[in-house]
Amino acid sequence: MEIEITTEEFIEKYGKPYDPANDDYNIPPFQENIDNASKSSKIYNMHMYWTKQDPLVVKRYIEHYTNQGDIVLDAFAGTGMTGVAAMLCGRSAILCDISPVCIHIAKNYTTPIDPYILQKEYNELYLKIEPEIAPLYRTTCHNCGNTNAQIANTILSDVLRCPRCGNEISFAGGDRLEKMKRGEKFKNIHCDNCNYEFTKAKAEFVRYEPVEIRVNCEICNTKGEKKAKSLTEEDWELYIKIHGGPTKVIREGDDIWSGYRFIPVEGFIDELGTMVYKKLRKNTGNDFIPQQEPPYWYPDKINFFGDEPRRNLKRGITHPYQMFSQRNLIALSILWHYIQEIDDIKIKEKMKFVFSGLIFQVSIQSKWRYSGGTGIRVGTLYIPSMINDLSTLCFINGRIKSVLSGDNEIFIIRNKTLVKVDNNSAINLKNIDDSSIDYAYYDPPYGSNINYSELNIMWECWLGETTNSNDEIIESDYQNKPRHKYGEMMLDAFKEANRVLKPGRWLTIVYSYSDPSMYSLIQRIAHEAGFLDSGEVIHVNSKRKTHSQIQSDIAQQRYLIINLKKPKTEKKVDTIRESEDIEFDVINLIQEYLTKNPGMTRDYIYDQIIKRLFSSVKIEKFDLDKILKLFFRKVGDEWYAPGTLLERQKIEEIQTNLLETKEKILEHPEKEVIIQLQEFLNKHGETPYSEIREYFLRKINIPLERELDDLLRENFIINEGRIKLPNHDERQKMQNVLAHYTIVQIRHFLEGSLKKSPSQIKICEWIEFCYAHNYFKEGWYLFNAVNKEEISKDLFKKTEKIAEICNLKIEK
Repeated sequence: MEIEITTEEFIEKYGKPYDPANDDYNIPPFQENIDNASKSSKIYNMHMYWTKQDPLVVKRYIEHYTNQGDIVLDAFAGTGMTGVAAMLCGRSAILCDISPVCIHIAKNYTTPIDPYILQKEYNELYLKIEPEIAPLYRTTCHNCGNTNAQIANTILSDVLRCPRCGNEISFAGGDRLEKMKRGEKFKNIHCDNCNYEFTKAKAEFVRYEPVEIRVNCEICNTKGEKKAKSLTEEDWELYIKIHGGPTKVIREGDDIWSGYRFIPVEGFIDELGTMVYKKLRKNTGNDFIPQQEPPYWYPDKINFFGDEPRRNLKRGITHPYQMFSQRNLIALSILWHYIQEIDDIKIKEKMKFVFSGLIFQVSIQSKWRYSGGTGIRVGTLYIPSMINDLSTLCFINGRIKSVLSGDNEIFIIRNKTLVKVDNNSAINLKNIDDSSIDYAYYDPPYGSNINYSELNIMWECWLGETTNSNDEIIESDYQNKPRHKYGEMMLDAFKEANRVLKPGRWLTIVYSYSDPSMYSLIQRIAHEAGFLDSGEVIHVNSKRKTHSQIQSDIAQQRYLIINLKKPKTEKKVDTIRESEDIEFDVINLIQEYLTKNPGMTRDYIYDQIIKRLFSSVKIEKFDLDKILKLFFRKVGDEWYAPGTLLERQKIEEIQTNLLETKEKILEHPEKEVIIQLQEFLNKHGETPYSEIREYFLRKINIPLERELDDLLRENFIINEGRIKLPNHDERQKMQNVLAHYTIVQIRHFLEGSLKKSPSQIKICEWIEFCYAHNYFKEGWYLFNAVNKEEISKDLFKKTEKIAEICNLKIEK
């Protein structure tokens, strides 16, 4: 049996002591944006997790910042991608995490097994589990009559209670399933009993039940939609024997985490299911058919906790094991039992890795999609109304193939490096000496974005060890960790990183958050911990997005990379200045960015702001949506600086977009209308409004989501009923966003709603500004706020004269 060395021994054996007298390390920050990060490589797909970096991207950072023989640290190890990256470029690494499942995943990623041996052991395991699991999924093929076909997946639909009459309604009932198969969506559900229409959010959850199955048949090997069939009497009988009879969930007592019961009801929504159920009751003489219990151990003692699992309390789900259909829970207990019987520790751990890799996919979180494929909403415990209940037996074969493929790539380079994995907190790296680490790559928790311990319990309940949430660095109401507590814990982690890094070395921080004030916190604690941020903030982007990224442009689309350097001396130079007006800074950046890059989406603009501000200005909270709406132009999903003319995409850009997604519209209708109007006005010059409208209706004829007048007002010059393109001077005036911002600030001040009172000198500057830009009324009103005792006589006289001219202009 191998004896694992300690972390201290690991550093002493594989590292190089810091020698200040001869240290010539002087590597500049990595400054290359990466837009091709992969979420589909063989190594990446070995195991899922909530946030995971592409090891080939991390490899580039390690190669830039380190040399052969250096030691890399990741104290927020997650799945261990930093360790894999270190292995790929021949460096040693120390990985730390407080989560037992992260330790489990990271160790398996960084300790590959000969794929031939692993395949052989899996074949033997499959021979043991198949006779016990296969009968759970047996069905008759509806295409060829094979009685030994297997259920590949069962589509389960929520049953809801009508808010008006209490009638039970299948979410997939009526014609809704067929509509979903055609890709249609619907907001309202119609009650057949009382004709009431309601949304899912207003209805009470009752249970879920099967509406369709997909068949795997080795004889006819049918593919696609031909695999689908309705449940037969035989299928319903097997389903009821395993899952029990129909129930409704009720809650008793005041404790939201207990007191849920599943009460028997008379029948299913499905008439055939109800008939079979009554027949089974009659044959057995029982009032109710109970569900089949797993034959072996399963984690029935561990409860859910926290904010994330609350979403499923309405379903009566209080324990992780309830996140599986009874059929899959039984199959998992059988599989886990035979994995536990494996004698070889390395093989057993690798089979546990295969097991944990399929946990979420075979849970009731798996969503049925009309377009095919499966998926869960990453970072949540969300259960869809249409569940794709995958066969554990079918899915495990896919899992072992993924592990074998990834392991094979890592196995080839296994001897080039060593990785040490510790169950240790980033706040207390007690086993690592001062100035002993050559480089650190951290992907820490992003505030309240993901409740890791609450999600990881789905894995950890099987592994038999759960995360100590006291050590979890997170922003969480449930854990009584507000933003400032999260900041304190992050500061401790940054201080530890500074302590263990050799002087002059780098800490790379990966971060993503939609609230700019969080970046202000990261700025502050990085400096308090003793780091200097150097170079520009850069980004890592991947084409595959999370559900929240796809659904909302508010969710940050890229990971931002922050370069932090431990200085070689204690003396630091703080290059971050206080912002006099954060909104002014933001507007200035957006104007500059959109002038050079017209037609950017909100997420790109947000990332650009954070990247530009982080190394120069202390970030304060700002309302990006309000700023964009007030000072910039939106066309479709894209934003433009005012006064800029629109251009069509280049052919090659359109082709690239088509390759990325079939659903992307080549040019937004609104954008096409503006471009065609620009071309018309460029050819014909100033044109009466009536002719422009006629041209739009008869020649362009593109449906718009808003009024044509709004487009004309935002993009062209309107004067006495005539429309024209802005000339150079007019475009310059339209593009002077900062002048627009200044008058907005002045008006807020006059209304008494400006947050920060201006100085007397600033008010005088504003009066001069109002005169120069023809805001005479505002200039005259501002003079009432001037206190002659607080400014010089000359400035007062000058300002008074300008204000009087403004007043004369008003009277004219």
